[in-house]
Amino acid sequence: EETASAKLVPGDEIRLKLADWGTNNEGWIGVGHVTKLMQSSEEVCVELRPQYSHQKGPWDVTSGYTVEFVWKATSFDRMQNALKAFAVDDTSVSGVIYHMLLGQAIETNTTIRIHNPPKNWTAPNLPQLNHSQVHAVQKALEQPLTLIQGPPGTGKTVTSASIIYHLARQNQGQVLVTAPSNIAVDQLAEKIHLTGLKVVRILAKSRECLYSPVEFLSLHTQIRNMRTPQAKEFRKLFDLKVRRVDGAMAYLYFCILPG
Repeated sequence: EETASAKLVPGDEIRLKLADWGTNNEGWIGVGHVTKLMQSSEEVCVELRPQYSHQKGPWDVTSGYTVEFVWKATSFDRMQNALKAFAVDDTSVSGVIYHMLLGQAIETNTTIRIHNPPKNWTAPNLPQLNHSQVHAVQKALEQPLTLIQGPPGTGKTVTSASIIYHLARQNQGQVLVTAPSNIAVDQLAEKIHLTGLKVVRILAKSRECLYSPVEFLSLHTQIRNMRTPQAKEFRKLFDLKVRRVDGAMAYLYFCILPG
């Protein structure tokens, strides 16, 4: 049933139903996810789960289906779990974030030491940073928590990529990058890749078949392109998957930010 608020996007999971079909008219149900939307023809491409696509189905029937959205509570469950953890465990987040969320005063003169600060804060192969962007990069590297704001077109993505580049150069471990949308993650992944860092873009399973401008950086693509005998076996393929993540300097997620 169409509603004014319903909006279909690639990756959405839907359920197809066809009544009175089959030998005993028991009907048919299939579940899959949207892979492509064709606005010009109003067509929707859906990839069914293997257990539905590999069995006998009404493949010659072109009408009479009922389409339902499959409710996914994952993001809301994460938010609720985060709030519950925050309420009962004051170590569930860093001390700085904990006190800021509660509106409590925090020590503002805490400065993190930057080893071998560069003379030029612009990361390789990225546009030259202006004075404000350089200041933002320096402060982000020196403070435990930094908020960078600006209208569209002010270079927040380039500034963020520069921060990540310099964090990785500190050799204090890998850098986890998250963003509230897949588009933002893809843009960051592209910029970070230009700096020369090893980047792994981690996608939800339902989005692995969707187009992405940085598909070559995605974990499943990097594993698929590995020219090793082990890649042919599932167990060794899983080991390669873990090894690829361990060897990256930055890996990026689309993230539901709890709370």
